[in-house]
Amino acid sequence: MRLYFHTRCAIVAMLCTIVVLPACAPSPFAFDPLESRPLLRDLPRHAAPSQPDGKPYSQVQAPISGELSLRDALTAALIRNPRLHAAAWGPRLDEAKRLQAGLLPNPEVGIEFENFAGSGELSGIDSLETTIVLSQLIELGDKRSLRVDVAEEAWQVSALDYEAQRLAILVETAARFVRVLEIQQRVAFAERAHDLAEENRRVIDQRVKAGDVSPIDEIKARLESESGRITVDRLKRELAAARRDLSAMWDEDEPSFTTTVGSLTALREVPPLKVLVKQVDEHPVVQRWVAESNKRSKSVDLAKAQAVRDVTAGLGVRYMNDSNDVALVGSVSIPLNVFDRNQAGVLTARLQAAQAIDQARASRRELATRLSREHGRLSAAYHEAKSIEDALLPAARDAYEATRSAYKEGKSAYLSVLDAQRTLFETESQHLEALSEYHAALIRVEGLISSPLPTKTSDSSTTPPTTGDTP
Repeated sequence: MRLYFHTRCAIVAMLCTIVVLPACAPSPFAFDPLESRPLLRDLPRHAAPSQPDGKPYSQVQAPISGELSLRDALTAALIRNPRLHAAAWGPRLDEAKRLQAGLLPNPEVGIEFENFAGSGELSGIDSLETTIVLSQLIELGDKRSLRVDVAEEAWQVSALDYEAQRLAILVETAARFVRVLEIQQRVAFAERAHDLAEENRRVIDQRVKAGDVSPIDEIKARLESESGRITVDRLKRELAAARRDLSAMWDEDEPSFTTTVGSLTALREVPPLKVLVKQVDEHPVVQRWVAESNKRSKSVDLAKAQAVRDVTAGLGVRYMNDSNDVALVGSVSIPLNVFDRNQAGVLTARLQAAQAIDQARASRRELATRLSREHGRLSAAYHEAKSIEDALLPAARDAYEATRSAYKEGKSAYLSVLDAQRTLFETESQHLEALSEYHAALIRVEGLISSPLPTKTSDSSTTPPTTGDTP
């Protein structure tokens, strides 16, 4: 077979095109992680590996043995929580989709056989014509670039979804940590009450033996001591359950820490609601719908571009068996926009873009409503805790000490001591409940504005705070 120079060059060019085009495919698109919200900024981030069998980027090991601070608990949860591990694959999936969106259409190689096994001069293969054609779909309307834009916005949506999951895990972990701190404090109160009841029982036993008081006082003292013991046992069981709930946030069935350290006594003045509402716009859920709206707007452009029909161009070589001649063959095909101009696709994309705007507005309104509700709870708990701390607790302590002194001097009945003691413990319990409600509401408010509460800390409690991070 004789091949002329220009024909040989065409064949070489076709082969080179087949080899080189796959090498023109873009490499995996590396997205930088989104900037963390202020509430998450100094905490580690779990990142899924870029390959299914790879190792995650975050290898920080959070200390979760011995005494556990709030920061240790948050670090462990943000690295090891199973829900976060599952959610972390979302951005990776959209990175892969971005890679796919940027790929060129594959070329096609076709071979045709003509004028053989016919009749007369066309019998056999003497008149056989063999054509090899390399064709390529040429996308018009900038479709490839628009697909990439949509895929990049989809990654933004996925990354913000993951950021929202991180924020939700942080809030839930902090709430469970506060619950453990609260029950630990309740156990301490109950043990102190039981110790006082035991001390009173011993004093009364001695006075009964001396004939100073009625044996009925001894019975009341024993009942008070036994009731205190039952309360301590119940609270310890509640504490064990709360500790398991907390350790479950970093995928542990049984807690490996011994105790949580922190203080519930610190109170921060609550700023006006109007100051906080402005920060709702920075919440990942709201930002997620902003990114979704951008994605759908670009999807409208892509749908319009898909109405532009693509061109398929082909170049090939034809060999005539009877003359041993070779010739080039070229072809171009363009679909006609007669019936399908992607009208429904464009309309659907426009409707979805309009829907995203309303969904973004609805998500912001929902968060603002929740913030208003939690802000009210936070303010109420703050004022209740301050009132109890400034007025009720000092009065209850003074009344108890005065009644106890009067009883020792024989000027008061034991029933008065019990009443004063119960009043003191109930006031301390009410104060602790208000503090716990304050911190629980504070966590929810900070989660809704995705940043720490911008207020000054005031701690005038007479109970000294323990060492460690305050929630």
